[in-house]
Amino acid sequence: MSRFKATTLVLFVTLLGGLSFAHAQNSMQAQSKVTDAELGKFAKAFQVVQMENQKAQEKMAKVITDNGMEVERFSTIQQAATNPNQDVDATDAEMKKHEAIMAEIKKIQPAIEAKMEKAVADSGISVERYQAIGTALQQDKNLQQRFQKIMMANTTGEQ
Repeated sequence: MSRFKATTLVLFVTLLGGLSFAHAQNSMQAQSKVTDAELGKFAKAFQVVQMENQKAQEKMAKVITDNGMEVERFSTIQQAATNPNQDVDATDAEMKKHEAIMAEIKKIQPAIEAKMEKAVADSGISVERYQAIGTALQQDKNLQQRFQKIMMANTTGEQ
């Protein structure tokens, strides 16, 4: 099951760029200071985004299996198709299924992105700030520790 989750996570990351942290790299100055209040809002949004991410992965996995392909095989083809240095090792039938699946996923993608953007906005920070904090978290060990403390407090508070 963990291999399935890893595969769908790769699939999700490959397909959905709407809230990717790469966009935030253009606003490096925005990440200079992250207050505890902002980090708390980010943590709240992060938890909801994670839940939406899980739902999106399940929805995409269903689209894939409903179209007669295994998620792992689709993910392998998708990774190869998006890597210019890698040949796609798939039959014509698999490529046709892959194209049909991608068309369906692209149709549901805006709704998934909108739910995630709403989750972020509902937490009280902008999508841009969420992205900037996410980028800062990847690079700043001190900020990571602060984030972990907030997440631990949130988890402890919910139980």
